[in-house]
Amino acid sequence: MTRKETPGEKPENRKEESGHENPTPVEKSDDNEIVEPVEITVEDLEDSAECKATPGAPGREELLDSLLRLKADFENYRKRMIKEQTRILETAEADLIRKLLPVIDNLERALDHAGGKSEGGLYEGVEMVLSQMLEILGREGLEEIDPEGEPFDPEHHEAMMVVETDSCPEDQVVEVVQKGYRFGNMLIRPAMVKVSCAVKS
Repeated sequence: MTRKETPGEKPENRKEESGHENPTPVEKSDDNEIVEPVEITVEDLEDSAECKATPGAPGREELLDSLLRLKADFENYRKRMIKEQTRILETAEADLIRKLLPVIDNLERALDHAGGKSEGGLYEGVEMVLSQMLEILGREGLEEIDPEGEPFDPEHHEAMMVVETDSCPEDQVVEVVQKGYRFGNMLIRPAMVKVSCAVKS
């Protein structure tokens, strides 16, 4: 049945009672032109991002330059760390060998004191131990400094005494009091020597 309109009833009331919702309001601009609502989808946003990331877009060169600088800085840091680790290992090895030098000195003194003679093969045993020890340390980079007869070198020699003599040139090592040693490029102990000088008249 068709509902009869009651006198004085407004049209808006009839729409609400019919159960139909009001249509979406339409925006209007200042000059009374109708502006339709614009919908933005995810695809539109992705297309916009792709446009910004295309080659030649503003900021791409700056970003690439920053990445190259970061890569160069990291490579320099890695090289510094490798160099520092190598230096630390070499220093630790040199310290260990420096502590073993007195043992070598004592073994050499024992052989000198024995004079090449011993009973029961003791001399040969000590000589073998010393030889094996020097061989192992030599493979690791230990070098002996025995400068007898060579010119005095203040960087590798330490003068313990000056000897007046005319049998050799001045400033020449005439005797080695204690051998020196070098480990790689590092001087771990200078040779203690006696140096010649001209005879005073």
